[in-house]
Amino acid sequence: MKARNRITLWVSLAGLISTVVLSLIVFLWGLETPYEFLDQELEIRARTLAGEIAREQVAGGVRDGDTLDLFSHLYWAKIYDARGQLLFASRLAREIDLPGKTGPEGYLVATDIPLNRFYADEDDQPTGFWNRVLVMPMGGSTCQVHVARPVENLVGESVESAIMIASAILASALLLIVVSYLVAGRILQPVREINRLTAEISAKTLATRIPLAGNHDEIDELAASLNNMFNRLHSSFRRQKEFIANASHELKTPITLLRLSMEERLQDEQVPAAVQEKLLAQERALARISQLVKSLLDLSRLELDDTLARERFSLNELVASVAGEFEGLMHEQGVRFTCRAARERFLVADREKMRRLLINLLDNAVRYNRPGGAVSCSLATGGAGETVLTVANTGQSIDPAEQARIFDQFYRCEQSRSSAHGGAGLGLTIVKRIVELHGGTISVESDADLTRFRVVLPPEIAA
Repeated sequence: MKARNRITLWVSLAGLISTVVLSLIVFLWGLETPYEFLDQELEIRARTLAGEIAREQVAGGVRDGDTLDLFSHLYWAKIYDARGQLLFASRLAREIDLPGKTGPEGYLVATDIPLNRFYADEDDQPTGFWNRVLVMPMGGSTCQVHVARPVENLVGESVESAIMIASAILASALLLIVVSYLVAGRILQPVREINRLTAEISAKTLATRIPLAGNHDEIDELAASLNNMFNRLHSSFRRQKEFIANASHELKTPITLLRLSMEERLQDEQVPAAVQEKLLAQERALARISQLVKSLLDLSRLELDDTLARERFSLNELVASVAGEFEGLMHEQGVRFTCRAARERFLVADREKMRRLLINLLDNAVRYNRPGGAVSCSLATGGAGETVLTVANTGQSIDPAEQARIFDQFYRCEQSRSSAHGGAGLGLTIVKRIVELHGGTISVESDADLTRFRVVLPPEIAA
C-alpha cells in the first residue's frame, strides 16, 4: 500500500472514531435532555397543584375544580392524600387512565391517541405521556401527585435522530477521506519530487542536486542527506574515472615502446623461427592491450569532459572518409559497402567525436560480418526533422536478451567469438556516450539476416 493511501486510511480512521464518539455523546445527551426538562416541568406543575390544594384546604376545603383545572390544562394529573384517597383528577385524567409507577424517575406511557387532539398544529401520530409520581408536602401532611404530559413519540424521534446522525457520520467520513487524500498528497508532494529527481540521477548526472525548500523540516533533512550522499558518490566516481584516465595515459607510452621493440626483434633475420612465432603472438597481444588502453582513455575523456567542439561539416563526406579507411579491410574479407543518402546533410557537432562514432560502428559491422557479406550506411530525415544514421551489416544476429546490454562497458555477445575478433566491449559504450553528448539516441535491431544500428540526432544540430 502506498504511503498516501496509508496516511489517508489512518487520518480518516482517527477522524471517524472522533466523530463517532462525539456524535454518541451528543446523541445520548440529546436523549436525556428532553426528559430532564420534562421532569423539571412536571415537578414544578406537581408543586403548583399540591400548593393550590393546600391553599384551598386552609380556606375551607375544595369548593370547585375550576382553578385546579386551569393549572392542569393539557396535563394529566391525579392527587392522592396520605391515606390514598383521590383528592383531584384533571380533565385528561378523568378521560384517560395511565398506570402509576413509584420511583424517583419519570417514565413514558405510549397510547393510541393522536397527538393533534392536544396540539392543533401537530399531525395524527400516536401520543405518549411522560409521567412522574411525586410525594409533595401539603399543609401538615403529604400527598402523592401523579402528573403526566402528552408528548411526541420520543422513541421515534430518537430513531430519526439516530438515522440523521448516522447519515451525517457517513457524509463526514466520505468528506474526511477525500480531504485526507488531498492533504496526504500535498504533504507527500515534496517526497514524490525527491523520488523523481533521485530516479533521474545516474552515474552520468551525479552533479544534479535536489533543491531544498528551506522549511528546515524532516523532508529538507532527507533532501540534504541525499545531496550529501550524491556528493560523496560524485567524488568517488570522478576519482575512479580520473584514475582510469591517468592509468590509461601512463600505460600508453610503455606499451608503444614494447610494440616498437617487438617489431624490431621481428625484423631481425637472426631470430629463430620458433622465437619469431612467439614474438608475433606477443605482438598481437600487445596490440589488443594497446587498443583496450586507447578505448579506456577515450571513454574516460568522454565521461570527464562533456564539452563539444562544435563545427559545421558534411556528414556525407565524413561517412565517405571513414568508409575509405576500411576499404582495404573490406576488400580483404570480401565485404561489399553501400551508402545511401537522399541529399547532403550538414551538422553543427563535434566532428572528431562523430568520426570516432562512425569508426566504431563500421569496425563492428566489418569485424562481425560473414565472409562475402555486406555493410550498408544510410542517411535520412526523421519525422520531427531529426538526422537518422543507420549502419547495417550481414552476419550472425544478436539475441534479443543481449540487445539491451551491448552498450554496457565490457559486455560482449558470445565471449569466445568476441575474443577471437579482438573486441574489448567498449566500442559501443563509446558510441552511446557520443550520441548522448549530442542529445541523440541509439538503438539496435537484429534478425537472422541483418543487424541495424540506428542513431537519431536531434534537429537542433542540423545545419
